[in-house]
Amino acid sequence: MITKMRRNGRALSPIFAILILIAIAVIAGIVVYMFTSGTIASLTGGGTAGQEKAAVQGVDLVAVPPVAYAQNTGGVDITITDYLVKDAAGNIVGQGVVAAGSGDLLTDGQLVAVPISLTGTTAGQSYTVTLVSSKGGSFVSASFVP
Repeated sequence: MITKMRRNGRALSPIFAILILIAIAVIAGIVVYMFTSGTIASLTGGGTAGQEKAAVQGVDLVAVPPVAYAQNTGGVDITITDYLVKDAAGNIVGQGVVAAGSGDLLTDGQLVAVPISLTGTTAGQSYTVTLVSSKGGSFVSASFVP
């Protein structure tokens, strides 16, 4: 009976070794993912690794020209260069270039009026405005009806 228990005791050792190796691999994968996604940098005070964050707060259709209000919500300066107007199906019905300096979101929390044109829209239909930054970021407004 003692020899039988020893034999079973040896059989458990490789199973535990495999479980420990799998656990080490999973933990290493999590650490690599956190490092590459910027989580570790933000936890240690390194910031958001230069990520643009902005919100389009609304669109004013009464203003001449109409404006989209954008707000910088991150710590990185953002320059809005272009805008797209899309219908409810996601089709682009209008686009344009923002004048230099009028789309600069430099201060965190500051609300900036970005001039846009709504020439391709139809009254009664739903649209969104997407603001595009110089670094390729895109910020979408809530839907509105002209």
